[in-house]
Amino acid sequence: MLRTLFATLLVLISCAGISQTSTLSPYSLFGLGDAPASSLSSQAGMGHTNLGVLSTTNINFANPATQTFVNRPTFSFDLRNEFLSLNDGIRSQSNSLFAIDNLSFGFPLINNFKKKRKAALSFGLQPRTRQGYDVVTSQSLADIGNVDYYFYGSGGLNNVNLSAAFDLIADSGRVHTLSIGVTASYVFGKLARNRATVVDSNAGASDIFRTEALELSDIDYRLGLLYSQRLFFKKGTDDEKNGSISIGAYIKPQASLRTFSKSYAITFLGPYYDPYAIDTLDKSSGESTTELPLSYGAGASFRYASQWTFAVDFSSTAWSSLVVNGGTAGLNDETRFSAGVEYIPDYTAVKKVFKIIRYRTGFSFEQTRVNINGSQPTKLGIHGGFGIPIIASRSSSLLNFGTEYAIRGGSGLPLSERFWNIHIGMTITPNQFDRWFQKRKYD
Repeated sequence: MLRTLFATLLVLISCAGISQTSTLSPYSLFGLGDAPASSLSSQAGMGHTNLGVLSTTNINFANPATQTFVNRPTFSFDLRNEFLSLNDGIRSQSNSLFAIDNLSFGFPLINNFKKKRKAALSFGLQPRTRQGYDVVTSQSLADIGNVDYYFYGSGGLNNVNLSAAFDLIADSGRVHTLSIGVTASYVFGKLARNRATVVDSNAGASDIFRTEALELSDIDYRLGLLYSQRLFFKKGTDDEKNGSISIGAYIKPQASLRTFSKSYAITFLGPYYDPYAIDTLDKSSGESTTELPLSYGAGASFRYASQWTFAVDFSSTAWSSLVVNGGTAGLNDETRFSAGVEYIPDYTAVKKVFKIIRYRTGFSFEQTRVNINGSQPTKLGIHGGFGIPIIASRSSSLLNFGTEYAIRGGSGLPLSERFWNIHIGMTITPNQFDRWFQKRKYD
């Protein structure tokens, strides 16, 4: 069953293509595109909090140190449907798309409770940035008349991740643990950026089409730390009456990507999206570097009585230092704050579906990287979701749903966005309660 599902997903992803258009936002024009806060449906429901949250089922590449708590082989995949509404004060437009956000597999290397320390290894494929826009502006020029400017682009960067995590300190019963994790990512992707200038047919001037194609690849790293302490509110009781607190942090240093570029400019006839070349005005190709910025963040979580989990995160990315194909991108630094809650009424309840569901909610606030004439758009989101055990009570395998409704824009800015993302994911983990992993004695 698991092998068949895994093979089917690989075929679907191969057919979909890694270079899928995975956003519709005009703001993705800036820099390398929009960078997702996280790729997991379970995290989307809690405001994308993930830096200090303990989970035995989440393969968390945002803070790889958390993976020491993964205690069984775990396979997960996540999908997203994005609904976007744009408004420029005069017109509004709505679009939607479907995208694959995550495919990952992880397992414990050391998982002996008596040995105190644990270690884990994981692999994954996730989007790093998303670019997909189609914008038109117009103006009237003397002696020429009306001129339309079309901007459209697609592509993005992806990560192939390899993570390893290990407990540096773990005492008896894992009351106190200090874990370290590192993620090595092979970053690769393509960006296509196009611009067409279309003049009035009676102007006596030519339409011009310009395009730039970038192909980027290289390796970068992310380091994570996590400290966790179990809390005993009532001595002598089990975890159902106690809890834990954890603090996590990550840092991703600056990294350089090899960048191959091709560009040309032509005069053309026909529609701007399928131009027929008349004359070539310019053509060039070359190799340079793209400098990815420093990123860091910290988060904390508090778990009580195996029912409540509260989490907060803060992160910052120095997009102002981004250099694309040898040129400064002119962006702002980005900061993000988020908080989330998860509630399980009674995970021991047998055959009472609504009591074993993981209910989640949260919010997020972001000062985005975008710089429009000195203005910096903000993004505010509210989140919700739930996780349903696939087999029975106490099952580790989950079907996760997450939603987020967000607004991006600001006063004095020409464009505002409202979008609703629906996240659907599945985490499959062998468990004594998962009957499909049990080998039958008789067929």
